[in-house]
Amino acid sequence: MWGIVPAAGRGSRIQPLAFSKELLPVGSRLRDGAERPCVVSEYVVERMIRAGADKICFVIAPGKSDIVEYYGSGYGPAPIAYVVQPRPEGLCDALFRALPLIAPDEPVLVGLPDTV
Repeated sequence: MWGIVPAAGRGSRIQPLAFSKELLPVGSRLRDGAERPCVVSEYVVERMIRAGADKICFVIAPGKSDIVEYYGSGYGPAPIAYVVQPRPEGLCDALFRALPLIAPDEPVLVGLPDTV
């Protein structure tokens, strides 16, 4: 099952930030015995994995390479793919960008990454 994370928005209401809004630190957690910040999008990714997603796809805008750098090729047991939404044309367009990755009968979860 795919988890689709639309993350191509500009975040204009909370700018100026030095990073994508999906990487805004919100709380912290223990990992490998050390406390570290937890970014807002991690909450939705973790919930998707707990709900059965075994693959995650971030839909990003050009220039949002910080999301790629943060997550890399996977999060926990789930590999992560990235697709680019060239222009901000809304949520439906963002979701359709991920369609080439999804089998016709495969279930999909959609999670908004900037909301806890």
